[in-house]
Amino acid sequence: MNRHSPIANGLAMLLLSTSVTVLAHTAQAQQTAPNKPTSQTALLTEQQQIQLQQITITAARTSGTVLDLPMTVNVISGADLERRVVRDIQDMVRYEPGVSVNRLTSMTNPFGQLSSFSIRGVGGNRVQMLVDGSRIQEQITDGSRDFVDPFNMKAVEIIRGPNSVLSGADALGGVVSFRTIDPEDILKGDRAWGGEIKLDYDSYDNSFRKQITGAAQAGDFKVLGSFGHVGSSEIKNRKGYADGGIWGCPRQNILACNKAFPADTDAYNGLMKLQWNPNSDNQFMLTGEWFDRKTSIDQVYDSSSAMMGYKSDSWDRELEMRRYRIALEHDWQVDAPWLDAVKWKVSYSPQKRDTLSNQFRTYPARKEQRVQIRNYGEEFIEADLQLTTSFNLGATDHTLIYGFDGDLTKTTYEGTDITRNLTTGTTTTGINKGFNFPRVDTTRADFYLQDEIKLLDERLTITPGLRLATYSIDPTKDDDYVSLPGYKPHKIDKTRLIKRLSGTYKLDDTYSLYASYGEGFKMPTSQQLFVSSLSIGSTGMVETIPNPNLKPEFVRSYEAGLRGELDRGYFSFTGFYADYKDFIRGFQRVPGTAERYTSDNVDSVQIWGFELGGEYEVYDNLFANAALSYQRGNQRVNAGSDKTAFDGAVPLTVVTGLRYLIPEWKLETELVGTFAKGVTRRADPDAYKPAGYAVFDVYGKWKPTEMIDVNFGVQNIFDKRYFPNTLAGTYLNTPSSSSVANQNPLEMQVAPGRTYKLGATMRF
Repeated sequence: MNRHSPIANGLAMLLLSTSVTVLAHTAQAQQTAPNKPTSQTALLTEQQQIQLQQITITAARTSGTVLDLPMTVNVISGADLERRVVRDIQDMVRYEPGVSVNRLTSMTNPFGQLSSFSIRGVGGNRVQMLVDGSRIQEQITDGSRDFVDPFNMKAVEIIRGPNSVLSGADALGGVVSFRTIDPEDILKGDRAWGGEIKLDYDSYDNSFRKQITGAAQAGDFKVLGSFGHVGSSEIKNRKGYADGGIWGCPRQNILACNKAFPADTDAYNGLMKLQWNPNSDNQFMLTGEWFDRKTSIDQVYDSSSAMMGYKSDSWDRELEMRRYRIALEHDWQVDAPWLDAVKWKVSYSPQKRDTLSNQFRTYPARKEQRVQIRNYGEEFIEADLQLTTSFNLGATDHTLIYGFDGDLTKTTYEGTDITRNLTTGTTTTGINKGFNFPRVDTTRADFYLQDEIKLLDERLTITPGLRLATYSIDPTKDDDYVSLPGYKPHKIDKTRLIKRLSGTYKLDDTYSLYASYGEGFKMPTSQQLFVSSLSIGSTGMVETIPNPNLKPEFVRSYEAGLRGELDRGYFSFTGFYADYKDFIRGFQRVPGTAERYTSDNVDSVQIWGFELGGEYEVYDNLFANAALSYQRGNQRVNAGSDKTAFDGAVPLTVVTGLRYLIPEWKLETELVGTFAKGVTRRADPDAYKPAGYAVFDVYGKWKPTEMIDVNFGVQNIFDKRYFPNTLAGTYLNTPSSSSVANQNPLEMQVAPGRTYKLGATMRF
C-alpha cells in the first residue's frame, strides 16, 4: 500500500540522482563515540578551517561539557540528525554501540512500530524518555514508546546508566532526553525573522518527509512555529527468507515470512514556542507540541483461523499514536548571596496509543464482523522546581542543585469487542477485553539535592547527591473494573532514598579520572500489577493473572573511567557494573499450570562491561574515530537457582569511521564501519544466536550555497544479510507450534539490505 504522491516520490528520486555525483565516501566521526564530547564539526568556508565546538548539555541540570561529567553521556545534535538523514529513533542510535531500539513485527502488534531504547542491556520502561523534561508514556505488552519525531529536535542526550538523583528514581537503565528547537536556533543572531524547509527521503520504508519552520523576534518577544509531515509504507525486508529460514513458514502460501503487512503511515508533528525576555535575568517560555501518527494495515493472514474453524483472508487494522504537550517554564538568574538561579516548569501532556481492528469471518453456518478496540493512554501533569546556590567553604567551592520533581499520571485502558452476526443481524458488545486492568492514578513527589564540591584548585570534584522518591499507585477509583476473584486491587505507597556519589580528578591539563556510584528504584507498571486476560492459545485457553505482590526493581551501579583531551582529538574509556535486584519479567508461566501466566521478580541480574570512544585528526581535515561497547550479564531467577546468561547483554560491537572535509568544495564525506561479534550466550541454550557481521555505510554533505545543504547516505553498501546482535525476545526461541511460527517470524527481524537516503535543507 502506498498513498504517496508520484510527484513527491519523483522529486525525492530527482534530488537523489542529481546529488549522488557530487557526494563522496566518508566516515562517521564524533557522533559515534560513547563518551565523546558531543562536538559538531562545521565547514567554515570563509576562514577555510575546521573548528571543533563543544556543545553544552543539561544532563547534570547545569551547563558543562561531556568529558567533565562524572557519567557517560552521548549528545546527538540536530545537525547530526540532519546530516545522517535520520529516519526514526532506531536510525538515530545506529552508531551508538551499547544503545539500541528494536522493531516490533509480531502478528499481535503488526504495525512495524519501534519499542523503546535499550541501554547497557536494560530497556523498555527502565529507560526514561523525556521531551524537554516531560515524560513519555510507558510501554505495555504489544505496545511501544515511539512517540517522538526527530525532526524538531535540537539535540538528544543519552545518559548511560542510572542518573536517578537528577533525572528521576525510575531511570534504572538510563535516560534519553530530547530537546526541541528554540527560536534562536532558527534566527541565529539578531535577524528579525528566518525559516527553513527540510525534505528527506528513505528507501527502507519509502518515507518522504516535509518540514517547514519559521521564527521571528520583536522587542522582548521571540516566536517559533514548525509543522511537518511524513508519509511511508511498510518496511522493505529484501534480505529475509520467504520460507521462514530455520523456523520455517507455515503461512507461506498466503504471506511469506519476510513480508510485512501492506501498510500506509501518515505522521504529523507541530511545535509552537513563545519566548519572553523582559530583562537579561528572566526568560519565560510557553511551548505547545503536537504529535500524531496513524498507521493502517491490511492483515492478510490470521494465524488462528484454521484452529477456530473460520475463514479470514484479510482484515483492516489501525494504530494511532498521539502525544500533546503544553508547558510553561521560567528561568530566573537571581544572583543573590544565597541563591544563584531558579528554574520552574509546569506541563500537561496527554498521550494515547489506540488500535482498531475490523475483521470479517466466514463460518460454515454464519458470517461475522468483529471489531476490537484496544486503547491505552497516560495523562501527565508535571511540575519541576530547581534552585541553584553556590558558596565557598574554606578551601572548597560548592554548587548546590536542589528542588522538587513531581507528577500526577492518570493511566487508562479500554478493551471493547463488538461482534455483529451478519447472518442473523444480532450485535453483542463485550467490555474489559484484551489486557484488562483498571484506571490508575500514580503520584510521584520527589525531593532532590546535589552538591558539586571543587577542591585542590578545582582539580578534584566530588559530587554527592540524594533523592527522596515517593510513589502512590491508586487503582481503586475505577468502578467499572471487574477484578478476578481473589485479586482485588489495592493502593500501594512506597518511599525510597536514592543515593549517588561521584568524583572527577584532573591528573593534568590532558588526562582525567572519574568514578561514580548510583542507585535506581522503579515501581511495577499498572499492567504488571493488575492485568488479567483470557485468550485462545495453541493448546487451549490462556489466562493472565495479576501479581499485586510484585516488588519494586532496584539497582546499584558502579562506573569508572579515564579520559583525555588531546590537541587534535580526545578519548574516553569506561568500565561499568550494575547489580539489579527484583528484576521484573513479563508474563511467565505459573509453576504447576499449563497456560497460566503472570509477571514475577527475578532475584538478581548483573551486567558489566566497558566502553571506549575517541576521535583524532590524523591529517588536516581527516578525522579517524572509533567507538566500542562490550556487555556481559548473568541472572539468577531465585536464591536457590543456578546463574544463567542474561539475554539483554550485547556482545562486543565496534563502530569505526573516517571523516574527510573539503572546505574549498564545500563537501563533507563520511565512511562508517560497524563490526559486531556474534551472540554466544543465551538463557535458553537452544535459542537462535545471531552470528557476527561487518556493515559499511557512506554519507555525504554538500553545501552549494550558504542557504542550502544537501545530504546523502547509503546504508549497508555491500548489501549484507545479518541479524543485529542486539536482537532478543521470542523471535529467537524455537516455535512451539506452527501458529507461533506464523505470529513471530524470525526472518522479519533481519536487518535491512542496502538502503538509500537523501535530504535537503533550505534556509531563508
